[in-house]
Amino acid sequence: MDLLKNPFHILGATTRDNRHSIMELAEERSLLSDADECLTARSTLINPRRRISAEVTWLPGVDPTLYDEILRHLDTPNHFFFNINRLTHIARANLLVSKLSRLPNLLSSNTVERILTIAQTSETINSDTVCAILNEDRRVSGFPEITDLLAINDAIRKQKRYYSETVTSVLESLSIDARAHVMTSLLETSTSNGRHQSPILIKDLIPAYELSAQDSLEQKQRIIEAQDAELRVMAEAHNPDPTLTRIVDQLLESVREWDVIAQPIQLSQRSTGQRHDASFEIAWRLRQLTADLFHEYQKSVLSRKILNALKDVFSEAPEIAEGLTEDLQSLEEQIRLERNVEQFEEINAQVEELKEAADARRPDYTLTPMVSQLIQTVNTWDTSTPPIEANNGVAITVRNLALHLWNEHQKLDFAIQITEILIVVFRGVNGMHEVNNRLDEDLIILRAMDRQRQQATNQQSDRKGTGCLLQIVIFVILALIVALSQGC
Repeated sequence: MDLLKNPFHILGATTRDNRHSIMELAEERSLLSDADECLTARSTLINPRRRISAEVTWLPGVDPTLYDEILRHLDTPNHFFFNINRLTHIARANLLVSKLSRLPNLLSSNTVERILTIAQTSETINSDTVCAILNEDRRVSGFPEITDLLAINDAIRKQKRYYSETVTSVLESLSIDARAHVMTSLLETSTSNGRHQSPILIKDLIPAYELSAQDSLEQKQRIIEAQDAELRVMAEAHNPDPTLTRIVDQLLESVREWDVIAQPIQLSQRSTGQRHDASFEIAWRLRQLTADLFHEYQKSVLSRKILNALKDVFSEAPEIAEGLTEDLQSLEEQIRLERNVEQFEEINAQVEELKEAADARRPDYTLTPMVSQLIQTVNTWDTSTPPIEANNGVAITVRNLALHLWNEHQKLDFAIQITEILIVVFRGVNGMHEVNNRLDEDLIILRAMDRQRQQATNQQSDRKGTGCLLQIVIFVILALIVALSQGC
């Protein structure tokens, strides 16, 4: 019951007024306001049992001298000018609910805070405590004390239902998007993002919200399904990537709009250990779409984009988010595998091209850029993803080329360069111990051969130098003999 509709307010009575005072107040007020309303209020307050509902929905335990000051705050747009925590729990909740229905701006930052305070305060209302407060005033007013806690419990239950109905009515005045925002904030805060159950009042808001959101959710779901179908048709028709990307962006925006409305339901379901079936249906449909885009149309970029967006959208549903994470990891692994297959084919092609060029006795300045390109490709090989066989296949194929360049064409420098990069790339890779040992042995032999070549070159250079010196000495001697002969 709203405070301004309470019989105590209608008659201007206090909880400490006796029966006679209430009769007089009713008579006076009936001259100035609705006589039937005053009569009904009087009948309620002078009847000990009917009076309980009026007492519970009023300001129990509050000093009557503060009534006017408290009620003046109902029409003020901002916070209260006094500490409402001084009020009893039930009086505080009654005041907050009455003020909430009068807020001029329900989208203000403190609306969620007010509703949460009402919900949390409502949880603390205790029938024994309320009964003791009411009996204290009844002893002053002369009304018989309450001994039936069932009557108190019934009145409190009805008042809490009024709290829920009032908050629901207030929220229903908002647009569905604004209401979704408020509901999401309420549930995120009160349930710690779905990890705990919410207060009863917040939980009571969910059925009405689900009902009001149903049409919007169904409408947006139909849009998502239509965009899903359109994207498949366009991919099947081999439309260019920019066109497909535009449709994907539209689809993801529709999913985000759908999720904004669904988030309160997702959080509520999560807090009670349940799942939101509609979210699972949407997520499953789009997970299947990403799989089809990748496998049937080779649109890995679009698949990755959709999965990453969905992880963010469905963060309130951990079971869905976990499945999306697994899908994304699987997609990335398949992309890497396909990239490795392409790179393996590229390496094979470069090896064959280089082998043919060497066999054709092409000059070194022609072979050098081809060797450099092969080394660069091998250096970018990702050893973490492929199976052991693929790693070994690459290493053995390129090793055989290095040995061919040396054995058949004596291209020692090229063989050393290629062997060195193979050792760098495949060192320590699981399952490649035998191949790495062979590469180490190859490099030892190749470098030994290189040293021998250098020594032979140096010796040849020394021999050439000695021969030249002898020629010079002989020339000088002959020149001296000629000079002496002429002198004689």
